[in-house]
Amino acid sequence: MQLHDLQDRVVLVTGAGRGIGRAIAVHVAQAGGRVAVLSRSREELDETVDIITRSGGKAAAFAASVTDSDQVTGAIDRILRSFGAVDVLVNNAGTVGPLGPFSENEVRDWWAAIEVNLRGTVICTRAVLPSMMARRSGRIINVSSGGAATGMTYFSSYIVGKTALLRLTECIATELRPYGLSVFAVGPGTVRTAMAERSLTSDDGHRWLPWFRRIFDEGLDVAADLPATLVTALATGRYDALSGRFVTIADDLDQLLASVDRIECEELYVLRVNRLPASRIAPALRSINAAATRPAGLTLCLERSLPLSIEEAFSAWIEPAAIARWFVHGTNVRWVSHPEVDARAGRGFRFRVTSEEGLFDFSGTYREVTQPRRLQFTWRWNALPIIEGPGDTSVTVRFEKSAGTQITLVQEHLPHAEAYEAHRRGWERCFDGMAALSRGECG
Repeated sequence: MQLHDLQDRVVLVTGAGRGIGRAIAVHVAQAGGRVAVLSRSREELDETVDIITRSGGKAAAFAASVTDSDQVTGAIDRILRSFGAVDVLVNNAGTVGPLGPFSENEVRDWWAAIEVNLRGTVICTRAVLPSMMARRSGRIINVSSGGAATGMTYFSSYIVGKTALLRLTECIATELRPYGLSVFAVGPGTVRTAMAERSLTSDDGHRWLPWFRRIFDEGLDVAADLPATLVTALATGRYDALSGRFVTIADDLDQLLASVDRIECEELYVLRVNRLPASRIAPALRSINAAATRPAGLTLCLERSLPLSIEEAFSAWIEPAAIARWFVHGTNVRWVSHPEVDARAGRGFRFRVTSEEGLFDFSGTYREVTQPRRLQFTWRWNALPIIEGPGDTSVTVRFEKSAGTQITLVQEHLPHAEAYEAHRRGWERCFDGMAALSRGECG
């Protein structure tokens, strides 16, 4: 990750008064972000801000409880006035909750931890979503726990809350994908924080979690800088193709990015129940479950081989001069203005053309730009003569070496058959234009 990858992005970090949250805030500021730090303790927040500003970073403190929706809404309003709209939300605030057998836990204390670990994340996420959805840009990173994927005895409140964060991440990542938003869950590893100290030193910790000390005795704990680096990398947008996944400090994000097709196909890095082959209804249930985990709409898939190198084929999709030639190939369409393209993750494009049918206005935001292999972007259109109403879909373009380059385009969330057919014809014509461009025939 390069310094200033988050230049001037507004990043809200909850639970940032100490520990992992403070480390995340410091790393985000070092990457150029403007950091809004939030927790209940103003004194601790001021210490975090002081650390950042003394190093030349930008930060401001906003005291609020994540479990109080009015306080969070007020904090978001103040952040908007001070820094601008939130680009990245890091839901880090958390608490351990009661230790020991579930049968002996006070329900009030057990549920209070759920309030912080789950409800706090829900409140903060809901507070920033309207702006992110309107801008079609934003990332949400939920700090969970490695224990969420395994389950632990005598630790039920904490584990249940953190496991719920994984499923919440999966659900809303699917819902928010058409808006160009990304959502991640992260496992930070075991860091020696004030929260960890309670499990180490309290009577309940000694009695019910004797194994916890072994993590530190055997040097298996990690510095807070490690999860902070992971979160900061996800915040940059480089890894948006992994949206909806649960990644930990043990994962190599670049390796995951290179394997994203396999991850999607095999449903890796998500919560799943493995079963023995069972009843005759299993295939039908799998089909229903698959439909339930993706947003409604039609999916268009096209493939075309071009006599271009993979680098040339990729460049044809992001170079404005090339796009200006193949996009209107074989039509009576004229450019209103030269296509505007900033092919970086989090940035976007706009094409405006006109014909006898009227003005056609297309735009989008790049979610992933992995040269020369993969592009992922939102594709939006205003009310068009051929398709009633505005639209917002997700497009993935993959480039693979063959006897030239094979290009595969997948467009998801097309609202109806008319939109599907119009886009099929449009992309087929565009592919014809690219083929003509490769032959030097596209003027």
